[in-house]
Order: sequence, then C-alpha cells, then structure tokens
Amino acid sequence: MTSDEPGPGQQYAIQARKHITALRRARPNITIEIRWCPAHEGIAGNEKADEWAKEAAGRPGAHKRLPRSLANLKREIAEKKWAEARQWAGGRISKTKYQMPKSQRPDGTVAGSTKRLASRYYQLKTGHARTGQYLHWAKVRPTAQCWWCRCLAQTRDHLFKVCPEWKMQQKILWAEVQKETGRWKSRWKIRDLLGDGRCGQAVLDFLSSTDVGRLVPPLEERDAGSEVSEWELRERLEREEEREAEAEELGAAGELGAGEESPLFLPTPSFMASAEEE
Repeated sequence: MTSDEPGPGQQYAIQARKHITALRRARPNITIEIRWCPAHEGIAGNEKADEWAKEAAGRPGAHKRLPRSLANLKREIAEKKWAEARQWAGGRISKTKYQMPKSQRPDGTVAGSTKRLASRYYQLKTGHARTGQYLHWAKVRPTAQCWWCRCLAQTRDHLFKVCPEWKMQQKILWAEVQKETGRWKSRWKIRDLLGDGRCGQAVLDFLSSTDVGRLVPPLEERDAGSEVSEWELRERLEREEEREAEAEELGAAGELGAGEESPLFLPTPSFMASAEEE
C-alpha cells in the first residue's frame, strides 16, 4: 500500500486508524503492519473476516447503525430532489396540453412548398409583407404608392384584384378560386382568401408567377427621406421646379448680355417701386 490515508467515504479506515493510535499509546513498542489481501483467494484471515461481516450484516437493525459518509448523504439528498422534481414536472406537463388546435394548424399545402414561397404567403396573411401600405407604416417608404401602377395605396386587395401589372395572373387566380369555392373575387376579402385552405394552392401559384410580396424597387433620389410626408415631397418638387426656372432665366439673361458690362446696381423690382411711390 502506498498510503494509509483514508479516502472519501472510508469510514471503516478512519475507525481502524483510531484503533491503531490507541494501541500505540498503550504499547509504544508494538509493530503494526497493514497488508492488502485479495478477496476470495483462500486466505484464512480474509475468509474469517468475510464470515464475520456477513454475520453482522444479517443481524436485525445492523444497517441502521452503520456509519455513513457526508458524500453519501449528499448523494441521497440529491437523488430524492431530482425524483421529486421529475414527479412535479410530470404533473404539470401533459401531452394534450400543448397540442395545437385543428383551427390553428398550418395548411399542409403551404407547408409543403418552398421556404421562401411559404414565408411570402404567411407575411401576406399577417399583413407584414412587402407592400406599399406596410412599408409606409413602418416608415421605410415615404408613401404607400404602388411602384408598378402608381396607385395611391398598394394594399393586399390592390395587388390581388386590380393592379394592372398582374392582370393575367389575377384572372388565373380568381378562376381557380371560383372553381374550388364557387365564389368570385367580389365576394372575397383577402384575409379570408389567405385563411381558406381550399385556396392555398391557387394563392401559391399566383405568388410564384408574380413579384407580389417579394420585389421592392429602390427609392428614387427625391424619395430618399423615408419619413417625409407626401405634402412635404410635393413642396420639394415645386421648389426644385422654381429653382430650375430661375436658373434658366438667369442663363438666358447671361447669354444676351455677355458682351455688355454688368451694371453696378440692379434695377429696382416693380413691386418695390410701386411701394416707394405710395
């Protein structure tokens, strides 16, 4: 044995060291040897020790009086806590509690399509899609104007029903919807169309053949300010036109009087002259 120091949980080794210390105090000249014996090897002392150990273990109440280490007690407490935690969690969570209702389950047709196409479908369904109305609300574009037909408001109804850019695709869409449901587009609201599972494939075909909810053209220079109102935009355009007209007038006057010396003082404007006479 390399060391007689007891490890964790070796209560019997601690007691043996106490007895050795007591013997050395009583008989200072005594020689004590500690030897390791392999189990079940036919050694008389080992066999006798096993016999006594079995006899002691078989006595009633013997296990209750056995000493236990601190590590063993901590492990037993931890196991009990984990068992109680699993039991508590099992009582609070049931399989039926988190089952999604049939009315909220995703449409299998849409779920079976490509990820990009399905994302456009659900964005249009929730209203958070790349439409002029939503981008204007999010202050990404200055107005809600349609960038294909210049309609004042590019809404879902506009894109699915009246936008001339996708006129042919709209006819195919509503023909399929009427075939599946027996209702024409005048009797449909887009929120109901996107929520009806019978129309899922027709809507997906319409989206795959158009750029609705996908393509957003870049802003023009005059529309660069995302939070500019339509009235302010109109004012800017008018000011730009006035500046261009003034520049043209100044340029024409410069060409006519290029050979003449410029006067020291410019003539008084007519409205100021009338004010002075009064």
